[in-house]
Amino acid sequence: MKLSVEVSTKLSTKLKSAFLSQILFLCAAFLINTPSAKAEEKKQVWIYTSIYKEYISKIETEFEKKYPHIDLQVFQAGSEKIQAKVEAEILAQKIQADVLAISGPFWAYGLQKRNLLETMSPSSSKKQSTIDTNYNSLMVLIYNQSTTESTRPKSFMDLTKPEFKKLVQFGSPLESGTAFATVAYLSDKYGWPYFEKLSTNFFASSGGNSTVIQKVESGEKKYGVVLLENALAAIKKGSPIGIIYPDDGSIPIPSVQMVLKDSPHKIEAKILCQFLLSKEGQEILRSGYMYSVRNDVKAPEGAEPLQKITQVSTAWTAERFIKFEESSKAIKKKFSEIVLE
Repeated sequence: MKLSVEVSTKLSTKLKSAFLSQILFLCAAFLINTPSAKAEEKKQVWIYTSIYKEYISKIETEFEKKYPHIDLQVFQAGSEKIQAKVEAEILAQKIQADVLAISGPFWAYGLQKRNLLETMSPSSSKKQSTIDTNYNSLMVLIYNQSTTESTRPKSFMDLTKPEFKKLVQFGSPLESGTAFATVAYLSDKYGWPYFEKLSTNFFASSGGNSTVIQKVESGEKKYGVVLLENALAAIKKGSPIGIIYPDDGSIPIPSVQMVLKDSPHKIEAKILCQFLLSKEGQEILRSGYMYSVRNDVKAPEGAEPLQKITQVSTAWTAERFIKFEESSKAIKKKFSEIVLE
């Protein structure tokens, strides 16, 4: 009888143990498949950017590998379209954008003046930065290779000469942020008579940088004013164009990044900004033929060093950016009156 009781007790203990194990297994399985017990929900961060699709896609991939808790969403468009979208969100008080990374620096300083940007990093003992440069671009001249070296322009000023009549293609400052920067820069450097001479020379102005490349590639126009990175990328693909670094200075155009003050995910947004400025992020941008802001990242493949080709260029300052941002409508109107009407 005693043996029977012991066997029963042992059997009962085993059954209890097995039953308990099964319960624990089921509980664990339930918890694993319960959303609240899964890995922390990903934070969705939006970047609105004019960085080319191919390269922002690489940034998205590498960033999410490094920060798997962040789901990076991308709205890619030209600076003008981004500006319109963000202004609409501000007006509606429904901000989706977290990070803005755009090639048009003027509007950025307008946002800063309106106190709509988050503080990013210290820039001095007294001030803190809300706008960071994440890479540098250059406006240069290009030519169709059917031309001869002796007949090509050597400077922006040369484009006003009679021999270049009907041969030059610009982008439009009404459609392209970099074209606007070019017009603002040259009108400040040479005055509006410069564009009056260009107009007399029947230079064309339409679209953005891709339009300029297409017109010069096809031979419809022999010369153009375009972003260096677009020209380098086209040449890499076999385009029949060449590059001229103007004697009166290539036009530097900084691309800028910022976090909106009403960003839904400020912490994650700043992490993204730090990644863009890291060596890894800058190498990705360099692969798109853009000049890095870091000293440990080389000039783009096929490009001259930035300092060498901007020695006589006029440097941008925050004050100049603000001046041109405040007068942007007047600049576009004046350009339209001279060139497009």
